[in-house]
Amino acid sequence: MYGIFYKAKNYRQAFFFFLVQSLTVHLLSSYWLANFRGFAIFTLGASAFGTALEGGLCGAVSHFLPAQLNKKNLLEEDGGRHPHYVWIRILWFSASWVMWEWMKSTGFLAYPWGTLSMAAYRWKLITQIADITGVWGVTFLFALFSALIAEGYGIMERIPRAQNNIVMAESFVSSAKTAGIFFAICLVYGIFQYVVPRTPVKTLNTVLVQQNVDPWESGDAASIAVSKKLTEQQVNLMRDIGMEPDLVLWSEGVLGYTYPSAIQFYREFPQDESLTAFIARMDIPFVIGGRTLVDHNRQLFSNSAIFFDRNGDYAGFYSKKHLVPFAERIPWAENPLMKFFMGKVVGFTSTLTPGNQYVLFKIPKSNQGNTKAALWSNLPPETTIALEPDGTVNKDTASRYTKNPGYNPDSYISFTTPICFEDAFSDVCSQLYRIGSEVFLNITNDSWSKEPPAEYQHFIAASYRAIEYRTTLVRCTNSGYSAIVDPSGRVIMDLPVFTETALGFKVPVYERKKTVYSMMGDWFAYLLFAFMGSVFVWSTVFFYIIEPKKTVPAPEKEKADDEREDAAGRSTENDTPPAPSIEQSSAPWEDSPEETSDVEDNVFTAKGNMKTGPVHTARPKTIAVPSGKNSTGTKKRR
Repeated sequence: MYGIFYKAKNYRQAFFFFLVQSLTVHLLSSYWLANFRGFAIFTLGASAFGTALEGGLCGAVSHFLPAQLNKKNLLEEDGGRHPHYVWIRILWFSASWVMWEWMKSTGFLAYPWGTLSMAAYRWKLITQIADITGVWGVTFLFALFSALIAEGYGIMERIPRAQNNIVMAESFVSSAKTAGIFFAICLVYGIFQYVVPRTPVKTLNTVLVQQNVDPWESGDAASIAVSKKLTEQQVNLMRDIGMEPDLVLWSEGVLGYTYPSAIQFYREFPQDESLTAFIARMDIPFVIGGRTLVDHNRQLFSNSAIFFDRNGDYAGFYSKKHLVPFAERIPWAENPLMKFFMGKVVGFTSTLTPGNQYVLFKIPKSNQGNTKAALWSNLPPETTIALEPDGTVNKDTASRYTKNPGYNPDSYISFTTPICFEDAFSDVCSQLYRIGSEVFLNITNDSWSKEPPAEYQHFIAASYRAIEYRTTLVRCTNSGYSAIVDPSGRVIMDLPVFTETALGFKVPVYERKKTVYSMMGDWFAYLLFAFMGSVFVWSTVFFYIIEPKKTVPAPEKEKADDEREDAAGRSTENDTPPAPSIEQSSAPWEDSPEETSDVEDNVFTAKGNMKTGPVHTARPKTIAVPSGKNSTGTKKRR
């Protein structure tokens, strides 16, 4: 792609090349989007169109620098000039690739699949830099080395015909050394982060239920029945070994009826044992995926994680904020024309509404130990302890140093529940982390894909959240890939895809520590964009202001040459002695001893005889014509 990137002849070609590349990658990596119920025209068709268009626009923007480095500049580079062009080309390409992946991973059309960071998943010692740069640093590093290899191949082809191949080779070696330093620094940092021991400060005994039932096809009756069976089996196993569960997770979309109006319905359904009764019998808090009615008047629904206490009572919900484009949310869905089109083509006219708040859930640990809060917690940094005027203690003041009425934070677990592919988006997870999340508990329904690659791709995209925030990521899905990921990105427990099973595990919860990425977000991507902006300004000034001044345009150059010739002619005329009269002057081409030269050659005389030796040949001489006469010596006619 690097070679094509710099060989595009114009912006139109650059747009086309990037469009084809992005479209091809999207279709090959996400072909399974066609299985999203009857939404293939949107999930695959519209997403492919949008991704390709974004790619083409990115290619056109990125072509700015290659458009300036024309053949003239390459020839000058071959001659030993502009040794910095090698490094600028490599950096520009790498920054452009980060810009492309950032564009496709943010906004309404955001779809961070088919990226270089996903391809780098197994390079654990390199991906550790994500807690500083996010996935953009990983993408940049891999794009940098790909560009370096391609640049080296191109230079090897140019060196044989280059005028100064030594300078060209040295510039490439210098660029390779700089890239090597980047790689070495990232590698050392990655080794440290990957092998450093981390000790959890809490544990969360969790039951993950992977029922392997598609609720879209079988309804929630079958899904609830299988989930209840798997849950009870796993809870009994855990209690048999003395591990009391703290929380049970069911996947996205299990409940088909809408909360909170469905509270009464699930107190009676299923008929053999209602959902409410089952949760109360398990005596454990639950999080279950379902729908909520967030605006009764406008009939707005959300995709939510619904929270139940240990008695089965409804406690609240978190609604998905980043909806799947063209599936959960259709642009201009309220437009009458769009409603008509949706009704005719897809069969429905309503879409989901994104949530409007980030929610932090808290549950008490089953083995709480000492629930009393520490005396020093929640105290102001500065205070005054004063006795009463009679010298006795102030009881209110003393009580604050006797018993803290608050709860012990160590006896609670704070968690958030990114829904479905929200765990692939840093902008969502960063907000969830900032409100106090100690662990991410994701619930997902990917069973509709019917393809294992879809399950693993989703997991890979999500796994970076554990590294970025140095926290634990738990994924509970209905068909896979259910897994638990530690802060280094290791999978410490998982379940096979498309299998009916459950998992009970003591999830490690680590101390919350701010990472560079959690504080500064996508700063590295913005830095690269600033670099591209500075190159844009530099190129504009250099190629359109400085360079044109060095080279005089052809018409002006010819005019300057004519002026110099005229000046030289006037100077010669002034130095020439007065011309003789017409009677005294010789014929224009008459031989003159002063104006002949010896030519060693064989010539023929006028009589046809061959003459050898020096021969005098006449040189033409300028004849000064007196004023008022033409070149023949006659007077001009008026």
